Amino acid sequence: MTNMKKTPLFAVLALSAIALTGCSSTSPELSVSDFAGYDLGAPVASESANDLGSAAGISSYRDESIITTAYAFLTGDDPVAVADEVEKRSTAAQGKIDGRSAYSDNDGKITSVSLTVRIPAAAIDSFLTGLDEIATVQNLSQNSSDVTLTVTDYEARISALESSIARFTALENSAQTVQDLIEIETALADRQAQLEQLQSEMRYYSDPIALSTVQVDIGLPESATDPIPDDFWGGIVAGWYGLLAFFSGTVVAIGMVIPWLPVIAGLAWLGRWLVRRVAARRSTKPVSTKKPTKR
Repeated sequence: MTNMKKTPLFAVLALSAIALTGCSSTSPELSVSDFAGYDLGAPVASESANDLGSAAGISSYRDESIITTAYAFLTGDDPVAVADEVEKRSTAAQGKIDGRSAYSDNDGKITSVSLTVRIPAAAIDSFLTGLDEIATVQNLSQNSSDVTLTVTDYEARISALESSIARFTALENSAQTVQDLIEIETALADRQAQLEQLQSEMRYYSDPIALSTVQVDIGLPESATDPIPDDFWGGIVAGWYGLLAFFSGTVVAIGMVIPWLPVIAGLAWLGRWLVRRVAARRSTKPVSTKKPTKR
């Protein structure tokens, strides 16, 4: 085996390091002359286009990367039946249920159900619009967060690392000395670790982008908050019920205080007795009339 000059290898290493320095931009292409002494005829295996960590993993189905979350509060006579219908509609929209909780009263009757629904981003609007066909919608809110710049940055950094790994793989297959092979494998291991880390962080965004999260709480009709009155008569009625609620709460508070009154009275009597006893002792204490002697 003939020894090759190490200058081209170090040049390639330096160029790859420069390419990875600008993580937010794609690495520059190298000419064939930069790989002097190595056989680049063999094809390089690329990552699968369907990999969530690849550059096309997210932006392939939409121009923008949006994370959407929503909250809905529904009421119905049978919260369990309403929850079952919500599950059916989420399944029909290619979604899934990440969590379901049911709460019951002292008699064992289920009074409320909570669902965590994951819906494809493209179907979130139609899913939320159709909730009023299932039950009475008391509250509905939706929030969106644009993470396009963050995702684009990850895609560029992943693309740069994949290109660098492909180049070093080609060099590894054509290495002519043990020293060259060790240096190439070291550089490959470092870039592979960086790539896996970036792909893991990319999946953190890819899941909520692909599937929006909707928190659905379902309760009985009486659990709904009374709406704010929008006319004069409605204000009078609301004020009357508010007054009754105030007096009702006052009566309850008085009832809670009454059992404590004997205890409070006893403590007050004891405190007064102690004060009077101390005062009586001070008043009966003899006062010395002896005059001080003169020297």
